[in-house]
Amino acid sequence: MLWHLRLYSKDTSMPRKDKNNRKIITVAVFIFLILQTLIFASIPRDTSSFPIFIIVKNGTSLYNIADMLKKEGLIYSSNLFVLSSLLYRGKLMAGEYELRKNMSTLEIARMMGRGIRNIYALKIVEGHNIYTIADTIAENRIMERDEFLRLTKDQQFLRNAGIMSDSLEGYLAPDTYYYSKETKPDTFIEKITQRRIKYFEREDIKKKMAELKLDVNKTLALASMIEKEAKVGTEKPLISAVFHNRLLKGMPFDCDPTIIYGTRAFHRPITKTDLITYTPYNTYTFKGFPKGPICNPDTGSIEAALNPAPVDYLYFVSRNDGTHVFSRDMNEHNKYVTMYQRTKTTKK
Repeated sequence: MLWHLRLYSKDTSMPRKDKNNRKIITVAVFIFLILQTLIFASIPRDTSSFPIFIIVKNGTSLYNIADMLKKEGLIYSSNLFVLSSLLYRGKLMAGEYELRKNMSTLEIARMMGRGIRNIYALKIVEGHNIYTIADTIAENRIMERDEFLRLTKDQQFLRNAGIMSDSLEGYLAPDTYYYSKETKPDTFIEKITQRRIKYFEREDIKKKMAELKLDVNKTLALASMIEKEAKVGTEKPLISAVFHNRLLKGMPFDCDPTIIYGTRAFHRPITKTDLITYTPYNTYTFKGFPKGPICNPDTGSIEAALNPAPVDYLYFVSRNDGTHVFSRDMNEHNKYVTMYQRTKTTKK
């Protein structure tokens, strides 16, 4: 009986060996399949180097991304792409990707996993108006020029952004902004406007506007005129003083850049006809503020608009070197006009 028990005990060791062998074989097969998958995923779909732009929106599922890539002929298999993306835990970044058919599935997954996407830079330069900015936006492939200009006057968009004006002019704070195409263009533009909106929510700014009896639109209109007239930053408070003093005396601003903006004659000299032609911006033809801002001023111009220099100047004329000479009365002004602007139309 003891002999039989020992014999039986020896026999039970055989299934354990078989089990271990099966585990080894299973692991080997698994490794083989992984290697084969990686090899297959490393083979490009085609030899074409022509760029194909794919936009992945926020919230797009992994399988929808894979299907999109397959429809464009960029990958062999949706499932293979999904497996490759597991190297990045299946977390792919939204954005616009410039892909090619001569890229492998692994390369594409790596680009999306690391977020190697197209980023566009929009530089808003102080003093540029919405028409110049529209050209820049179109050049940077953010949106079409006409589409942007329509947006700048879209009343629903303006109200949603908290802008109580009939245009975006003046509300695009100068700076460099970065844009990726998973974001809607109008959302991107609205985010830019919030920089300016938040500035005017500051208590010190609101207090200063109340003291001068200005609202946001008038402050920006004044700042935009200062921006266009001043070539030297130190003169901004002086030019601001001229406009404030004229306003207090019931005199028109007589600001040349408002004529240019109203006629949109941005690339030719002002004519005598322009001076007398009424537009809602021509401050030679009426007293007080233009309809709205005429460009997008920087913070320095806004601060100058709210903090005019304590001087009694009413006129200024260019010295033709970027600086101005300031005067208190017409006789003094005419003397400087003769001195510096003999052949030009009186500036102020």
